[in-house]
Amino acid sequence: MNVEENIQKARKMMADGKDRRAANLLTLTAAENRDPGRAAEIHGLGIEGRERAGRFSRGQWDEVIRLSEKHLATSGV
Repeated sequence: MNVEENIQKARKMMADGKDRRAANLLTLTAAENRDPGRAAEIHGLGIEGRERAGRFSRGQWDEVIRLSEKHLATSGV
């Protein structure tokens, strides 16, 4: 699967309430992504997921956010 397909799959997982699986998929996707536009999209999903997350599951979303911010910073966006 490519980055765009993974992002769409993660969106569906989030809509279906499978946030933990979505966070895992987005973490992998953020790590392999090199596109600043996709990094911004992943970042937005990470923020959304963290806002919805319970007290003990925020850390998994923090990693999605961290990786996407890293790619945004190195791209100059």
